[in-house]
Amino acid sequence: MRIRVERGGGLAGLQISNEINANDLPSRLLQTARKIMQEKKTHALSMKSSPKGSADHYTYKISIQDGTNRSEIECNQYNIEDDLKLLIKYIEKSSKRK
Repeated sequence: MRIRVERGGGLAGLQISNEINANDLPSRLLQTARKIMQEKKTHALSMKSSPKGSADHYTYKISIQDGTNRSEIECNQYNIEDDLKLLIKYIEKSSKRK
Protein backbone atom coordinates (compact mmCIF):
# COMPACT_ATOMS: atom_id res chain seq x y z
CA MET A 1 0.00 0.00 0.00
CA ARG A 2 1.37 3.44 -1.00
CA ILE A 3 0.26 6.70 0.61
CA ARG A 4 0.78 10.08 -1.02
CA VAL A 5 0.15 13.42 0.68
CA GLU A 6 -0.04 16.62 -1.32
CA ARG A 7 -0.10 19.89 0.59
CA GLY A 8 -0.85 23.20 -1.07
CA GLY A 9 -1.33 26.75 0.05
CA GLY A 10 0.36 28.35 3.00
CA LEU A 11 2.21 31.64 2.95
CA ALA A 12 4.17 30.88 -0.23
CA GLY A 13 1.41 28.89 -1.93
CA LEU A 14 3.78 26.03 -2.74
CA GLN A 15 2.66 22.52 -3.62
CA ILE A 16 4.56 19.81 -1.69
CA SER A 17 4.11 16.09 -2.24
CA ASN A 18 5.38 13.22 -0.09
CA GLU A 19 4.95 9.47 -0.52
CA ILE A 20 5.56 6.50 1.76
CA ASN A 21 5.07 2.74 1.79
CA ALA A 22 2.42 1.92 4.39
CA ASN A 23 4.63 -0.87 5.76
CA ASP A 24 6.94 1.87 7.05
CA LEU A 25 4.19 3.37 9.24
CA PRO A 26 3.81 2.77 12.98
CA SER A 27 0.91 0.40 13.66
CA ARG A 28 -1.49 3.14 14.83
CA LEU A 29 -1.01 5.11 11.61
CA LEU A 30 -1.25 1.97 9.50
CA GLN A 31 -4.66 1.37 11.10
CA THR A 32 -5.67 4.91 10.12
CA ALA A 33 -4.67 4.24 6.50
CA ARG A 34 -6.61 0.97 6.46
CA LYS A 35 -9.63 2.73 7.95
CA ILE A 36 -9.53 5.26 5.12
CA MET A 37 -9.48 2.43 2.57
CA GLN A 38 -12.45 0.68 4.22
CA GLU A 39 -14.76 3.56 5.10
CA LYS A 40 -16.38 5.22 2.13
CA LYS A 41 -17.83 8.00 4.31
CA THR A 42 -14.32 9.30 4.98
CA HIS A 43 -14.07 10.27 1.32
CA ALA A 44 -16.85 12.79 1.78
CA LEU A 45 -15.05 15.31 4.00
CA SER A 46 -16.40 18.61 2.83
CA MET A 47 -14.06 21.49 2.20
CA LYS A 48 -15.16 24.01 4.80
CA SER A 49 -14.81 27.56 3.72
CA SER A 50 -11.88 29.19 5.42
CA PRO A 51 -12.52 31.70 8.20
CA LYS A 52 -12.12 35.39 7.48
CA GLY A 53 -8.50 36.49 7.32
CA SER A 54 -7.12 33.03 6.63
CA ALA A 55 -5.81 33.44 3.10
CA ASP A 56 -2.68 31.41 3.81
CA HIS A 57 -4.27 28.14 4.94
CA TYR A 58 -3.17 24.65 3.86
CA THR A 59 -5.13 22.21 1.73
CA TYR A 60 -4.40 18.47 1.70
CA LYS A 61 -4.99 15.63 -0.72
CA ILE A 62 -4.31 12.15 0.69
CA SER A 63 -4.21 9.30 -1.84
CA ILE A 64 -3.92 5.65 -0.79
CA GLN A 65 -3.26 2.96 -3.37
CA ASP A 66 -3.59 -0.69 -2.37
CA GLY A 67 -3.31 -2.90 -5.42
CA THR A 68 -6.14 -1.86 -7.69
CA ASN A 69 -8.06 -0.10 -4.91
CA ARG A 70 -7.57 3.63 -4.52
CA SER A 71 -8.98 6.08 -2.00
CA GLU A 72 -8.58 9.82 -1.98
CA ILE A 73 -9.45 12.46 0.60
CA GLU A 74 -9.30 16.21 0.23
CA CYS A 75 -9.51 18.51 3.22
CA ASN A 76 -8.02 21.68 4.63
CA GLN A 77 -6.46 22.63 7.94
CA TYR A 78 -9.89 23.60 9.29
CA ASN A 79 -11.72 20.32 8.71
CA ILE A 80 -8.94 17.75 9.01
CA GLU A 81 -9.55 14.96 11.51
CA ASP A 82 -6.96 14.33 14.25
CA ASP A 83 -5.98 10.87 13.00
CA LEU A 84 -5.39 12.27 9.49
CA LYS A 85 -3.36 15.11 10.93
CA LEU A 86 -1.04 12.63 12.67
CA LEU A 87 -0.73 10.56 9.48
CA ILE A 88 0.16 13.63 7.40
CA LYS A 89 2.67 14.88 9.94
CA TYR A 90 4.44 11.51 10.03
CA ILE A 91 4.54 11.17 6.26
CA GLU A 92 5.86 14.70 5.77
CA LYS A 93 8.67 14.06 8.28
CA SER A 94 9.57 10.50 7.26
CA SER A 95 9.15 10.22 3.52
CA LYS A 96 10.83 11.24 0.30
CA ARG A 97 9.59 14.35 -1.41
CA LYS A 98 8.28 13.89 -4.92
